[in-house]
Amino acid sequence: MSQRKLEILLFIVMILTAGLFPLVVFILLCIARVELIAFYYVMLHMAFSVWALVSFFYYRHVRQEEFRNLLQSTFESETSVVPMLNSYLEDRPKGFFREWFIFCFLSFLNPAYYFICYKRWRFDKQVEGLTRLLENGLTLTSALRQYPRLVSREVYLALSLGEASGKISNCLSMVVRWHKDLFWLVVLPRLAYLFFMVVASLNVAVFFMVFIAPKYERIFKDFDYTLPWVTTILLNIFNWLPTFGNKGNLIAEIAPLFWLAIVILLPFLALMPFWNTTVRWYFPVVGAIYRIHMQGNFLKMLGITLQGQIVIPKALDFLEDSKCFSGPAQKQLINLNLAIKSGFSLEDSLYSSGWLPKSMKPFIQSSQGVANLSWALTEVGNQRLRLASLIAQRFSLVIFPLLMLCLGVLIGFIAIAMFMPLLKMIVELS
Repeated sequence: MSQRKLEILLFIVMILTAGLFPLVVFILLCIARVELIAFYYVMLHMAFSVWALVSFFYYRHVRQEEFRNLLQSTFESETSVVPMLNSYLEDRPKGFFREWFIFCFLSFLNPAYYFICYKRWRFDKQVEGLTRLLENGLTLTSALRQYPRLVSREVYLALSLGEASGKISNCLSMVVRWHKDLFWLVVLPRLAYLFFMVVASLNVAVFFMVFIAPKYERIFKDFDYTLPWVTTILLNIFNWLPTFGNKGNLIAEIAPLFWLAIVILLPFLALMPFWNTTVRWYFPVVGAIYRIHMQGNFLKMLGITLQGQIVIPKALDFLEDSKCFSGPAQKQLINLNLAIKSGFSLEDSLYSSGWLPKSMKPFIQSSQGVANLSWALTEVGNQRLRLASLIAQRFSLVIFPLLMLCLGVLIGFIAIAMFMPLLKMIVELS
C-alpha cells in the first residue's frame, strides 16, 4: 500500500472512530440505565471537541508563524536550512509527563486521535520528514509539497516566488502584509456557546415536561383549576413533538434517535464552511464575506508576483500551479488565465472572472498606463481585505447580540412556564 493511500485510510478510520466512540459510550450508558449521565456526556464531549478544535487551529497557526520566522531568519542570515531545522527540533519540549498529558487530553475525545493524528501527523514529525527530504537533495518548495501543513498557502507561494527570483528573504518579508484573517476562529466559540446554551435550555424544558408537567396537570385537575396560558403553550408545543405526544406508536419510539441525529447534524452543518471551500464559497452570508476576502488575497498575491518583473500570463500560470486556491476560486483563476491568453484586457478579465469589482476597473486601467500595476493590485487587495474584515465584524456585532436576545427570550419563556403554575396554586390556595 502506498503512503498516500495509507494516509487516506488512517484519516477515514480516525473520522469513523470520532463518531462511533462517543456513540458507543452513549449506548453503554443508556444500557446501564443512566440516561441523564449519557446525555450530559454527549454535551460535554461536543463542547470539549469544539474547544479542542479551536485550540488546534490556533496552535497550528502559531506553529506555522513560528516556522515562517525560522525560515526567514535562516535566509536572512544566509545559513543552511537543514542545520537550523535540526537545532529547532532539538530545542522542542519533550518528556514523559508532556506525552502523558497529551495522551490523556486526546484520549478523552478519542484514543485514535493520539495514536493516529498525534503520532503520525504532529508538527515535529512533519519537520523531521521535511529535514530528511532536504538532506536527500530536494528543494524547499518540493519538500513542502509532501508536508503542506507546515506553512500556510501564502508562505508557500512566497517561497516558490523567492526560489524563482532568487530573493526568498524579500518574498517572505511580504507575507506579513497579507496575513491570514483569524476572524472565524473568534466567531466559532461564540456560536458554539450559543448552541450549547440552547441545548442546555431544551434539556431543562425536557426535564420539566417529563417529570414535573404531568404532576402539575394532575394537581390542577384535582382542584379544578386551569393551567396558566404560558404553561399551556409550552405543553402544546411539546405535545406536538412525537417524542412527548402520541405515546405507544413507532414514531414515538424512534423519536429520541431523531433528536440525537439533529443534535449531531446541526454542528456538522455549522462546521462545513470551515472545512470545505466550496461550501464556504456558496454558504449564505458567510460566502459573500469569503468571496471578498479571497478577492483581496488573490489581488495582493498577483501584485506581489508582478513585483518580481514577471509578465501577467506567467504570473497567472505561477499562481495557478501554486495550488494556493481551491474549489470555485481555482476555477475563477483558470477562467482569468484563459481570458488573458485570449487577448482580453486585464481589467475586463479580472471583472468578468469575478476577481475585481466594477468600480475598480478604471483604477487598474490607469495604473497600467503609468507602469504601476503591481502597486495598484496590492492596494486594491488591501482594500478588499479591509472590507471583508469590516463586514465580518459588523456581522458578528449584530448577529451575536440578536441570538443572545432570542436565547434570553427562550430561557425566560421556559422559566415562566415552569413557575407560573406554582405561583397560581399558591395564590388560589391562599
